[in-house]
Amino acid sequence: MKVAVITAALALAGLAAPCSAYNALKNGDFTGGTGPWNLAQTGGGSAGWESFLGSPAGGSLRLQSFDFFDTTHADQCADVRRWSVLDFDLRQIDNLGTSSGKHTFELDLFDAADCTGNTVGTITPPQTGTALGDGWSEVSVLGTSLPSNAVSARVNLDVVAEASTVAYFLVDTVEVIPPDEIFPDDFEGD
Repeated sequence: MKVAVITAALALAGLAAPCSAYNALKNGDFTGGTGPWNLAQTGGGSAGWESFLGSPAGGSLRLQSFDFFDTTHADQCADVRRWSVLDFDLRQIDNLGTSSGKHTFELDLFDAADCTGNTVGTITPPQTGTALGDGWSEVSVLGTSLPSNAVSARVNLDVVAEASTVAYFLVDTVEVIPPDEIFPDDFEGD
């Protein structure tokens, strides 16, 4: 009888919904638009919503700069004061293979709320990452220890065109999350 109860409990545990980490960003998957992201551009170009392409589904951020060092930008601030370690990752399509330019995607850490105060660190993912198919790749920086005074973090996504070129990136599934942990208050000890 005990074996049957244990087997049933294990089977039910396997049917439970998978845990998903809490994303400190709002609308990191650009469902239905770019709100509440802050968008800007200098010179020619546009920062906006791409309704057709996304990873895993439709809807992504489009950052397109046309030429002569024009820049497109998106940012969002997040509260990270509860965490001592975080993961920063996103999915991207790099230029769709048709143009040149550069991009800078980073997470700046601040010692005050609302991304004010002093910058106390920056997390920069690699330029290229793991291929996911359909042109998408995932770039990540996992398990980064935060400075003890980090209170907020701003994701900055910038795309800059070179002279007489077009730089085009799609970005989706932007996450600022704590690594999986059972007891974040150190209850489980080391």
